Amino acid sequence: MPVPSPRVPRRPAAPRPVRLRRAAVLAVLGVCVALAPPARAVDTVGPTAPVAAPAVVEQPAPYVGQEVCDPTPKPGTVDLAATVLATYGAGSSGGISRSCESDGVSEHEEGRAWDWMLRADVPEERAAAERFLGWLTADGPAGESGYQARRLGVLYVIWDRRIWSADSAAAGWLDYTGADPHTGHVHLSQSWSGALGVTSWWTGVAAAVDQRSCAEVVDGLAEPGALATVCAPPVPAAPPAEVPVFTGRYTVAAGDTLGQIALDHATTVAELTAANGLTSTVLMAGQELAVPGAPAGPAPAPEPAPAPEPAPEPAPVPAPVTYTVLPGDMLGRIALDHGTTVGELMAANGLPTNRVKAGQVLLVPAAAG
Repeated sequence: MPVPSPRVPRRPAAPRPVRLRRAAVLAVLGVCVALAPPARAVDTVGPTAPVAAPAVVEQPAPYVGQEVCDPTPKPGTVDLAATVLATYGAGSSGGISRSCESDGVSEHEEGRAWDWMLRADVPEERAAAERFLGWLTADGPAGESGYQARRLGVLYVIWDRRIWSADSAAAGWLDYTGADPHTGHVHLSQSWSGALGVTSWWTGVAAAVDQRSCAEVVDGLAEPGALATVCAPPVPAAPPAEVPVFTGRYTVAAGDTLGQIALDHATTVAELTAANGLTSTVLMAGQELAVPGAPAGPAPAPEPAPAPEPAPEPAPVPAPVTYTVLPGDMLGRIALDHGTTVGELMAANGLPTNRVKAGQVLLVPAAAG
């Protein structure tokens, strides 16, 4: 805004005109300062926790990506979404769950990610998003990075072509180059502790560092606050096996799996693994395997014996059992139902991960015993 020049008397210069000119300059500067936008400050006022924070809160949640299909919305994620909507009164919920049939890996498929529908080009909605994110990622009273994100078990957030991660908070907001620029919603993913509502925001007690993706079950009972997905039971340590003898060797062909080789040679994956000192079920085409069984190579000359009785016909190798995956099935549950293990199912089917899809046909190894 232009400021009118002060009226100066027509007489020789005197100190007063100098003071007037200085005042005029200050007046102009004052107007400019008043019109300039204020520097953006981090908003440290946000939602109110239902309980007081402990003296020491959680460590930053490390990234634990989706590993199982469990899209039911988790209680901590539901409560967080409701709290944000009630506090800021802007936008709407874009939902928590996604079908496990969708492509890619997403915490939505485990019910622990939420989309807050806001538009970056609408000033009121942008302001609400930035107030929340400023509060969420601000340092705590003792300088803890991402203080509220720690208390809520937030893994990362994406908004308007930028991403912030709890376990690399020192790097701040980084460029996000995914296919969806997230200019129409804030994406927020939580750790399992946050998604289950067992962090200090809800309990007042700091939760342990979260590295899990399934619930441990002991004596038929799940741990408190367990996930809907049950971990596959641990495989008991096998007693020391007798040193195997070998029928011969087998050269791995492209597409072979350890489970199929075991079936074809009337042995087991465990025996093949022990006989060859394998540390995993991954095989390479051209790899040579020792196959356990009857002695290989020239056997010592048998001692003279009476004419042997006719040998019984060898028991037929049972036909492979198959199973067609149903919606909601998990590899751990399929293994339990068929008396086998996740490891043997993965080996028998050449699976790189424990994710399966409805309609997929699995080869089920014969149950031991």
